[in-house]
Amino acid sequence: MKKINIGVFLLLLLLSISAFAGTPPDNVQVTFRKMYPKANDIAWSQDDGYYCANFVMNGFTKNVWFDTQGQWAMTQTDLVSLDRLTPVVYNAFTFSSYASWAVEDVTMVEFPKWQAILVIKVGQDNVDVKYQLFYTPKGILLKTRNVSYMHDILGPSTFFIN
Repeated sequence: MKKINIGVFLLLLLLSISAFAGTPPDNVQVTFRKMYPKANDIAWSQDDGYYCANFVMNGFTKNVWFDTQGQWAMTQTDLVSLDRLTPVVYNAFTFSSYASWAVEDVTMVEFPKWQAILVIKVGQDNVDVKYQLFYTPKGILLKTRNVSYMHDILGPSTFFIN
């Protein structure tokens, strides 16, 4: 009897671990595979009611969000540095009041029905002040956002109202 109880406990433990692993439903996985058929080593998670696939493709880290119906919501590509920006966005940043700040991250965010947004995260040395600068591909600064004390600062809640 004790062996059966231990076996049932282990089975329930394994099931609970896989349930919390973030594995998305089939409709999400089908949409993902259509978009990224060659993606490997995908780590799935859930974020703000969306399923998020994290993987590396062509040397860039990508996060791709899908809603529960399997519809693509957004893709975030970590460009790492200013060198990957188009000249117009690069120039817009270098002539901004934030040009002297330290660049911490550069990200491109793509959407199904909107233009891409390029986000440059900057900070000041020896100060806990950080900002995100949101640019259009044409170099127009859409907004700035203080993210000094925020966690998960560029997810779906940044762009969508749940």
